[in-house]
Parts: sequence; structure tokens; C-alpha cells
Amino acid sequence: MMAIPLRYNLRSLIVRRVSTAMTVGGIALVTAVFVLVMAMVAGLAAAIQDSGSPDNLIAMRKSATTEAESFVSSDQFDALKFLPPIRRDGKGNPLVSPELTVQTLLDRIGGAQENIIFRGVEPIALPVHTTVHIIKGRMFNPSLNEVIVGQALEGRYSGTTLGSTLRFGRGTWTVVGIFAAEGSSFESEIWGELHRVQQSSQRGSYFSSVRMKLMDGTNTKALIKRLADDPRINLQGMTEPEYYLDQSRVADQLRTLVLVMAVIMAAGAIFGAMNTMYAAVSSRTQEIGTLRALGFRPGAVMASFLFEAVMLALAAGAIGVLLATPINGFSSRFGNFVTFSTLAFSFRITLTIVIEALTFAATMGLLGGWLPARQAMRMSVVVALRRS
Repeated sequence: MMAIPLRYNLRSLIVRRVSTAMTVGGIALVTAVFVLVMAMVAGLAAAIQDSGSPDNLIAMRKSATTEAESFVSSDQFDALKFLPPIRRDGKGNPLVSPELTVQTLLDRIGGAQENIIFRGVEPIALPVHTTVHIIKGRMFNPSLNEVIVGQALEGRYSGTTLGSTLRFGRGTWTVVGIFAAEGSSFESEIWGELHRVQQSSQRGSYFSSVRMKLMDGTNTKALIKRLADDPRINLQGMTEPEYYLDQSRVADQLRTLVLVMAVIMAAGAIFGAMNTMYAAVSSRTQEIGTLRALGFRPGAVMASFLFEAVMLALAAGAIGVLLATPINGFSSRFGNFVTFSTLAFSFRITLTIVIEALTFAATMGLLGGWLPARQAMRMSVVVALRRS
């Protein structure tokens, strides 16, 4: 089947500059919004999921879904901290980190108060959480009311800069360090000495969770079963990636919402593309008749109009992606409905998102061009040549 030359479609789009520009604008805006929201979802998911280390195991109360709901006693901690699969440091100390997570309200600079996670840890937490590194200042002194602050919070809330003080519980705390954690959710937290956090928050002597760094080759399933079956421990265990994957369900729900919104918004862009292509068919009736008289078959005519619609949509999609590109890496915050705390994250425009956006734009063009192209294919040669 002989194909209609590409320059015919390009000339047609140039001739209909106004309608073409309006269609491009509509599809580009829809694509830009799609990219923006998907970049937000990707950044949020990355901030949550990147918090876990594959060789770390987290132990919590059975049936607890988050650390905030969990309760681990000191007796349970004593029963598990010397389990054989747990890795040890150079001095023979087990790499086990008992931790307490408490929420506190901080004044956002220029805004309202927001919930922030205050995590009580011991110095052993740094060798356990290997992604956490002090980038300014130093580690807190366990004998003083000192804290280190995640870099995502630095300067965004009152009392979160190096050397400043903040209120928590019944005490005043001095910020002596800023830490990074490879963009994970830990960067949205404040860390202080465990026992002082327990006293200041009046949480007794229990912990929220216990993090354990495991030796290479550990049978994780067997260890998790032992944690659950041992009456002295009686805790549920899961790897950190599994735990944070479960916590990222908020991002999955947002992704579904984005797709629903995108379909609704795309309906308008599809109708815009359809109107543009119907106008093209109407204004090129004689051209269609001439093409048919020259020997181009109905299928070639339809393919030409569909190609024109998809080409137009892809160009618009590319513009939409470019419009959204400046948001890449932009820092924002999100109210996590799982932990009821504020999570800082960065927008992430990935190659996958770009491909999805262009596919989405091409689909809009294909759907918008289908009926007009079908009408052009079915047009009678005689009737088309008679119309003026």
C-alpha cells in the first residue's frame, strides 16, 4: 500500500496554525501536570523506600503496622540482642539499635506547626543505619540534651539550625549536628539520646522498635520465625526494605489518584485533538478526493490522518515534559497519613516518567484522531471532488 508523503502532513499542520497551537497547548498542559504529579509520587516513594537497608531487620510488636503503634519492652530487647545472626562491631558489641519514635510539633518558618518525628537512639544507631552520616557538627553527647537534625529539616523549622535550641517534651535541646541519609525519610527526623527522649516524653522504659544488622548469609525467614515463636521475645520481624515498602502504600494510592485525574483531564485534550482533526478533514475534502483519485487507498488516507494526530500529540507531549523539567529536584514536604508526620522529599523526573508521559500524549492524539481519520477513509472519491 502506497503511503502518503510526510511533508503533506507537515504542510497541513502549518496551514492550520491557530487550531494546531490550541491543540498542542491543551495536550502539553495535561502532560505537564501528569509529569509534575508523577514526579512528586516518585520522589515521595523514593524517600520512604530508600530508608531501608537490606541487611537490617526491624522487630516490632505483633500486629503493629508502624513504629508509632509498636511497643518493645527492655526484657524483650535483652532477649534478642545477643542472637547469633546479629553482626558485631570490632569490640564485639552487637549491632542492635533500640529506638523510640515520638512526634513533636515544630513551628515551620513562615508557616504553621507541623508534626515531626523525634527519634530516640543510642550511639550504636550510626553503625546500624549505615546510610546516616553527620555532615555538619558532631554526634550528640549521650549525657546531655543534644540532638542531630536531618538535613531536610535544617532551617525550615524553628530551632533546626546548627547551634540553635528547640523545645521537646519537658526539656530544651541543643542542635549539635546535621545528618544526611541519602535522601531517605530519616532526613525528616530529629535524633536524640534514647533514655533522655524516654524521660522527656514520659514514655517509660519501652522502645518503639529494635533494628538489627545481620551477618551475611543469615536465614532471615528462620530468624523472623524465632522472634515470633520465642516466648521471651514474641515480636514480629521484617527486613527494613519490606517495612518501608509497606509504608509506601501512600505513594501507591497517590499514583492511582494521579492516573484517575489524568484520564479526566485527558478527556478535554482528546476532544480538542478530535475537533482539530475534524476541522482538518472538513477543510481538506478536495485534497482527500485528489489523493484517492491518484491511487492512494482508504487505509493510506486513514493512516496519514492518524499519524498526523499522533505526531501533533507527541510534539505537544515533549513540550509538556520540558515545561515540567524545572521541578526536578525541587524540595517539598508531604503529610504522611500513615505516620501522621511531615516527610520532606524531592521531585524526581525519571526516564520512566518521561516515557509514560509521551505514551500518554500519543494515546491522547490517537484517540482524538481516530474518528476523524475514519471519516476521511470512508469519504467517497466522487463526493469529495465535487465539494468546494
